This record gives sequence, structure tokens and C-alpha cells, in this order.
Amino acid sequence: MAPGLGRSVILGGQGTYVQLTSSGTAYNSITQIFSSNVTVQNLTVQAMNSTDGTTADTGGVKVLFNSGPTVTSGSGAVTVGNADGTGTFTQSSQPFFRYSSGAVLAAGSTTASKTWQFNVPTTVVSFGFTVFGTAQLPADSSVLRWVSVSSPTTQTLRAVRINCVGCPVATAWAVGDSGTVLYYDGAIWSTVTTGLPNIHKINLYALRNTGSAGLWAVGDSGKIAYSANDGVTWNYLANPAPDTALFAIDEVGSGADTLYAVGVGGVIIRSTNGGTTWSRQTSGTTDTLFKTGGPSSHDVYAGGQAGTLLHYDGTTWSPDLTGSAASLHDGDGAGDVNGLTDLWFVGTGGTILHSATGASGTWTPQPSGATQDLFGLLGNHSLYVSDPIGKTDVFAVGSGGTIVHWNGLAWSPMVSGTSANLTAITFGGNQAPFIDWWAVGSGGKILHGIR
Repeated sequence: MAPGLGRSVILGGQGTYVQLTSSGTAYNSITQIFSSNVTVQNLTVQAMNSTDGTTADTGGVKVLFNSGPTVTSGSGAVTVGNADGTGTFTQSSQPFFRYSSGAVLAAGSTTASKTWQFNVPTTVVSFGFTVFGTAQLPADSSVLRWVSVSSPTTQTLRAVRINCVGCPVATAWAVGDSGTVLYYDGAIWSTVTTGLPNIHKINLYALRNTGSAGLWAVGDSGKIAYSANDGVTWNYLANPAPDTALFAIDEVGSGADTLYAVGVGGVIIRSTNGGTTWSRQTSGTTDTLFKTGGPSSHDVYAGGQAGTLLHYDGTTWSPDLTGSAASLHDGDGAGDVNGLTDLWFVGTGGTILHSATGASGTWTPQPSGATQDLFGLLGNHSLYVSDPIGKTDVFAVGSGGTIVHWNGLAWSPMVSGTSANLTAITFGGNQAPFIDWWAVGSGGKILHGIR
């Protein structure tokens, strides 16, 4: 039996996306009714029969007959005896049974039993059919399963990045505590030996990759670890703010020349030559900064402790009022043909701040549905690339295995299957839309988000 999910897609996979279970199967030779009690279990990580994860749709979860019933031995014809209705799904006039009408079917939940009846003449020995399922989903084109994959470490992982979006094989990197560096070759994750002195004594908090331009990782003691050749050889780069823990690094613009890193005490450092040399900038704050990034060298953001948000216009860093006292741990943006149009920052207590323009003072809170701290945020795009897909496919991750998703209308929770603190998330794949997500966290946890 192959379930179909979403408003516009049909998917197969009994035991993968749904589980149909029958019981009490019986045949009455007098009435010639074959009957069975059938339940539907939601095996996806999203709520079914809802567009926002909370409000139920009246359409319910429909189990429709894609083919049959067809007599496979004996003679005669079999028909569905008590369908809840007929409709056009994969073809016209398909009978269906409706479940959970007016109720949300949460991830992992099972519907009440419904009796299916078939009109079966006594001349029929056996018959068969295939069914699909269809239901409203909060994110009908996004992740349907989060799968825990084997990790080569038990160290907390702090950052993860896809190495090449659009490549035939989407490789990836992750970094974390005690100098941990991992590489994903498209099949398995493995530990990378950097050969850097005392790397095991520092925690690495952030990672930035720019394809052929190299890899940067930052962490405790102001360390900037760099590899110019995809992790084969690593070196430390000189930092004008030594012994200051750095929590974020990012390139700005469409090239790899201009980089920013931020950290403890409001430290902001910049490189305009691909990380070869760095200079310290005046941030105007002593609050610790956890995130930086932006669409261009004259449009850069840095977020941090107690709601601190700074904006750089190419000359000066200045405060951007958010109206929030939550610490901001991560941020991201999305755009369309008109350029960058949406920005988000996430932080403590499930805080999500949104600006539709990025202009100072335009930040508004969005209900996340979460009370846990949020540490990672990413849309289905790059921060500096105009991509309207990202405006309707944004993820935030946090403590206790929290994953929430923005579908362009509302944030809704996803079941991660873990209680580990999730610290970062990234996406990849070899064609848009990218349904290939990675989330990492405490204890070396690695989750793979797929359809």
C-alpha cells in the first residue's frame, strides 16, 4: 500500500510514511460482505491534516483506491461497499475512506479504526488492490523523515556545512568540541586528522566553506583553523584578537574574499583577502556575539547576547533595535528577484525574530511554538543568494531535539526522534528544491532530513 502525502504530491511507502493496519477481518457468505477494521498511523515527522501543525483541516486523511479491487482468482467482480466518498486523485471516480476529519493527526499517532467493507460474491477466491493516502501537511514539499545516522564521535558538534550545493554528490563538514572535525563523503561520516598543534584542547564553534577557496573553522582561544585544499592540510591563521573565543565566521557577498568573525566581548574581526590577514573592527558593544553574516560587504549583521543586534553599512557598526532581550544565536536571510527581502534571527526561549526588509527597527517576533532555546537556523538557500524557495522552507533547531519549520505562513514543530541538543543545521543536494538536510548536536548526534 503506497501512501500519498501533501496537496500536490503522491508518495509510496507502507511502513515508511504511513502504516495501515487491519484487524478483525471476516467474510459473511450470506451477505457476501468482506470486512476489515483499518487504522492509519502517521510515520512522518510532520502533523497530517493541517497546514500549520495546529489547526485541523476538514478534509481529513483520505485513503484512496489507486487500483482495484481486482479479482485475482475465482470469478465475479468486487466493489468497495461503504466508501466515504469518491474523488479525483490519480484518476477520476476513486473511492476513499476518510480519517481524522476535523482533527490533526500528530506525528506517530494512529487514527481510530474504520471498518472497510467490500461486496464479494462467493465465487471470488481472492482479490487485491492498492491504496494511496492524501492529506494536508504543514510543509508538503519538505522533510518527511529525520533519520539518525552513525557518527564517529561522541563530542558535541557545533556546526555543519554542505561542501558543495548542486554537486553530483553533496559532501559535508562538521566541527565541534575538543577540535573535532568530521567529513561526509556522500556515504559515511569520518573523523579528519588536521595535524594542528593542540587542536584537541579547543572547541570549534563555527565553520565556513567556500568550495575551492577553502575551509575556515573558529573556536576557543581565538583560533582560526584554515584548509586551502578541502581538509588535506590545515594551518592556524593570525588573529588580531588572540585568546578571545570566536563563535561565528561567515563570508559576505558572492565571493570568498571578505570574511567576518565574531565572539566574546563584542569582538568583530574582518578579512578582505580571503583570510590571509585580519583586522579588528569597532563594534560598539561588549556583549558576546554569536552570529554574523550578510548579503554584501556594506550590509552585514551580527547578533548576540541579550538581544544585541548590530548592522554594518560598509563604514560603521551600529545597533539595530529588536525589542527583544533574548540572546540571538543564529540568523539567516532569503530573497527573490528584487534582492534580500526576509531576515530571521533565533535565540533563547524559542525566540524567532523576523524582518521583511532588514531595515533598522523592523524586527517582529514570530510564534515558534517552541519554548526551548534555538541555536541553529537555515533556509533552503544561501544568505546572500536571491532564492524565493528559502522564504517558505526555513528550519530552526535547538535544545531537547527541537526542530521547527517555517512554510511561508507559520512555524510548526517536527518530530526529530532525539532528545539531544541540536546546535546547527544545513542543506544540500544536487538539484533544487534541496530535500537533503543535516542537523548536528550534543553527543555527536547527526540527523539526516530526507523525503
